[in-house]
Amino acid sequence: MSSGVSVLVVVHPPKVIGDPLVFEQFLHDLTVTAYQVDFAHPDTLAAAPHTVIGSARYTAENDSTNTIYQLTNVLETKLYSAAVAVIDVDPAVLAKYSSPQSLVNVVVSVTRGGSKIREDSLDYDVQLWGSSGSPYAVPLTSVLGVGGTSLALDGTESGGIVGFYLALPDPAFDAGSGTTYLVPPADGGAPAFADLKAAVDAILAEDPSGVSDPADLTPQQCLHIARELVGNRYAAPLPAPSSAVQELYTSGSDDDRKHFESTLQSYYATLDAEAGRLAGFIYAWSAALNCTGLTKAAARAALTFPLRVTSTPGVAQAAQAGVVLHN
Repeated sequence: MSSGVSVLVVVHPPKVIGDPLVFEQFLHDLTVTAYQVDFAHPDTLAAAPHTVIGSARYTAENDSTNTIYQLTNVLETKLYSAAVAVIDVDPAVLAKYSSPQSLVNVVVSVTRGGSKIREDSLDYDVQLWGSSGSPYAVPLTSVLGVGGTSLALDGTESGGIVGFYLALPDPAFDAGSGTTYLVPPADGGAPAFADLKAAVDAILAEDPSGVSDPADLTPQQCLHIARELVGNRYAAPLPAPSSAVQELYTSGSDDDRKHFESTLQSYYATLDAEAGRLAGFIYAWSAALNCTGLTKAAARAALTFPLRVTSTPGVAQAAQAGVVLHN
């Protein structure tokens, strides 16, 4: 049952894509699920016990079940490299959280092909679109063989009120794609263990010395691997100057030169920050492998249990017993 109210999420690529049909590939098997964050459950994990607000999905072009739509112009003659996920708000959520204001706190989970591609993105006071009296309406169109919508997204009831924006990573770099690229989640959380393992193993396989041990990586080696992962120039290309570089430094303006150099500094600063964060996760992953190896190789293991030998408060209540297990 629809509540007549939705959260509109504009999804877009991380950089300009001139061919909208290329961007359409970003949407395949994409699911955006929104969870309600409230005072009782203020943590930002997109999972229970948070209440599910709703979800939107794109299966394939012209699939009648799609609730994520690629954007078109009003004349239905042009397709854009952007889309809108229309998340229908569960009526129970609407009754509980949208009064006196039509605002919700949202943490989202984004998956593509069943694998998470965005880690628990958080938005507070997200504005809703539509009401039970004037429910939202998504006019469907078809351009270049792709079903979409011509919503203006201009903040009006007829044009659509945007809840928040969501950047989609290039599917060419999804886990299992065979292309080595990994950046730490924007919310500060850890990358998925399997994704981290696959990425690090791929970098170590390229090591010409062939002597790197995944379970015994030094901090310097972890930082080196992280820099390799975040510095993939296909995924994060160098910024380009506004004109040919030889012209820029010969007859260009100082403003253009400063802008280009500032963009370069920002580019490298971002890579350094991402590599520094990712290196910590790689080191923890390596340490976990080391601990696993030590545990498996151990001939004995000691377990300690608390004992309560008396009901009288005192030192005796803190007694312990140890058990040694032999392999």
